[in-house]
Amino acid sequence: MTASVGYEQVQAWVEIMLGQTHATVVRTTAWIVLCVLMAQRVTTAALARALPADQGGSGRARLTRVRRWWAGPPLEQTVVSPQLIQAALTLLPPGQPVVVALDTTRLGRWEVWLAGMVVGGRTVPIGWAVIPYPWPKGRFRTTTSALIQRLQEAFPPSVSWSVVADRGFPSALLFAQLRQAGTSCSIRLRLNVWVTVAGVYAMVAEHLEAGRLVVGQRTAAVMGGGQRDQPLVPGWIAVSAAVVVPPKHKQNPGTERERRQRATARAKQRARKYGRHTTPPSATARRYAQTWVLFTTAPTVPHAVAEYAQRMAIEETFRDWHSGWGVRHVAVALPTATMVDRLIGAVCLAYRLQMSLGQRLSADPLGQRRRAQWTATDRVSWFWCGQQLFHDPGYDWRAWLAAQWSMLIDRLVPGVDKAA
Repeated sequence: MTASVGYEQVQAWVEIMLGQTHATVVRTTAWIVLCVLMAQRVTTAALARALPADQGGSGRARLTRVRRWWAGPPLEQTVVSPQLIQAALTLLPPGQPVVVALDTTRLGRWEVWLAGMVVGGRTVPIGWAVIPYPWPKGRFRTTTSALIQRLQEAFPPSVSWSVVADRGFPSALLFAQLRQAGTSCSIRLRLNVWVTVAGVYAMVAEHLEAGRLVVGQRTAAVMGGGQRDQPLVPGWIAVSAAVVVPPKHKQNPGTERERRQRATARAKQRARKYGRHTTPPSATARRYAQTWVLFTTAPTVPHAVAEYAQRMAIEETFRDWHSGWGVRHVAVALPTATMVDRLIGAVCLAYRLQMSLGQRLSADPLGQRRRAQWTATDRVSWFWCGQQLFHDPGYDWRAWLAAQWSMLIDRLVPGVDKAA
């Protein structure tokens, strides 16, 4: 099956994404991307089995070849990110705002940053970073800043975009960097973050208790304390108490039981981490547990809330990575950050290509008829549709797939009509 998909077609796509990268890196990356698509796993054994017979050799040689893939140089993001951004923009429906979700995922002794453009209920990767865990002192903030700077340099000047992130990311330096470059944001604040509201410098929880921050209102605020590493950054704080209702298919006793189990496991993890010093959440923390306090540049509270709500798309992407492709299982065993960086780069490229294939299948009349046979609710993602192209037991997609490569490549070439 790998041979029928075509290494040459995948290599042509990878060449565009990697630009002027060394030819050897292009060839190796093309093989990685092709085998990930075919195996739908990044484990060594799965990728080795995906190699065609005329390329892999013996079983031992296949395994050795796959292990060497992660020992090469990492992909240069100054080259890759602009291409990933341009490719992701082609997937956005006309008029949809460009929202970039930022989050991290723990892979054993590695922490991986991922920035992805929110498209089709998932995030299309456009940038990443890797550092050891536990984090070296000061590395979290500098890594976040460096990733944002790369994205700011990679985005076309004519494209307006906004960053959404959870409570672990806010800092005066980050907001200053975003505001200086004119990048919009809607980032959630912790209750213990210090901000200035109405001339009072206090924690967010104190502002809520004193009524200086009110649910449903957007209030002028200043982040930072005025020091060199905490510059003063003016902005707005939007407060929302809207409780996120689970999707209908998750409103059942089984899902509630899973949530209680996760809460119990979280409490046990805190007890192991802090020992007898563990304290239960305060009354204030419990009162505002479902309250979103967002430092934002959005013009209204509903706008800020709708923007930040798209952050959850990155959780779906992480689920595809870890539950579907086994990324965590592989990354845990890699000995160096460089090898993890190369793995994540290859995964980002393969994920981007599979999302494109799934999007084209979902827009095709043949694909729409097949989607109706896969599920009664049509609640399937582009990622899952792309997976079925290679593993659908009820239909042979090879002829359809062969007709897509030229269109996928043409959409990435400047000057070529992208309406195809």
